Amino acid sequence: MSEFTEIQFVDADAQRIENELIDAYFQETGQVLYPGDPRRIFLLQLLPVLVALKNNINFTANQNLLPFAIGDVLDGLGERIGVPRLVAQVAYATMRFTLSAVQLSPVTILQGTRVTPDGILYFATIADLVIAPGDTTGDMPVKSTVGGNKYNFFVAGQINIIVDPVPFVASAVNLGTSSGGSDDETDDAYRERQRLAPDSFSVAGPTGAYIFFAKSADINIADVSVTSPSAGAVNVYVLMKNGLLPDAPMLAKVLLEVNTDNRRPLTDYVQVLAPTVVNYNITLTYYIASERSAEVTTIRAAIENTGGAIDQYVSWQYAKLGRTISPDTLLSYLYGAGAFRVVITTPAYATITASQVGKLVTKTVTYGGLI
Repeated sequence: MSEFTEIQFVDADAQRIENELIDAYFQETGQVLYPGDPRRIFLLQLLPVLVALKNNINFTANQNLLPFAIGDVLDGLGERIGVPRLVAQVAYATMRFTLSAVQLSPVTILQGTRVTPDGILYFATIADLVIAPGDTTGDMPVKSTVGGNKYNFFVAGQINIIVDPVPFVASAVNLGTSSGGSDDETDDAYRERQRLAPDSFSVAGPTGAYIFFAKSADINIADVSVTSPSAGAVNVYVLMKNGLLPDAPMLAKVLLEVNTDNRRPLTDYVQVLAPTVVNYNITLTYYIASERSAEVTTIRAAIENTGGAIDQYVSWQYAKLGRTISPDTLLSYLYGAGAFRVVITTPAYATITASQVGKLVTKTVTYGGLI
């Protein structure tokens, strides 16, 4: 919605408001207020208040328009059309609890027993775990105590502190990487779903309706594309946040959302699929202008470090399905970070389809020096 500009419902230009104040005084009194006149100075003291008031009026009025609404107002617009904001989701991991020794009677680890990687973020068992006599280990899923993306990506072994001690339990450790957590739906994502909502008033025949219902299935879905390879066939491709591919449970969840009888046209055969990955490599050499020699360390960090220009391009590439692999876009990120000249060997320009996503395999970034 970037093509929209905010509407100026009232004029908030300070110079025009000042002129109106002086002119209004003259119209009422017939007296000219010259610079330095105490009455003019008094009126000018009102100017910041009036400008702020008019800016607030413009802001509040624009909040009623979908492209500009934020926060609670955006929530209100969504409720009006039956599209609530997707709330934060908890993250999950599988924990292995180990006893100090073999026991002669069962050891029960109660539902809600907490573990943590750092004493700040907490996970809790989702059910009671009973370790039978003769066994020394037991596995149980845990979920974060609240939703949030920050609970993701704890790799195996990082969640290893038992918060609520259990007799005879010596240790606990996660077996895989925690995943599934997400923050509340962002304003931008929520706004986009509201924009698609009118398509959902019909069954999921229109492309927009399939996209709307698919995105509404889970907050971790980043992008959806819909194709029809033949008459009556509908393929819905789902891409998760951070460029991840959906697993089987997620595909089933989306299918359930788009394939119900009251949403799917009778003649449609719907499949929900993971996109195909199109691999690419980054191999390039960049140079910095000699007049910026004092900034070399800063520029190199802005290009090569985590979150720098290279990473920004990689994130841009996997954020959308069907996004062209574009060395020109890579160049724009590098120039924006301070590179003066760039020689890109790979990737080459390549168009990809709506059922594909570009993913980086390797990167070789060389600093060529000053020129």
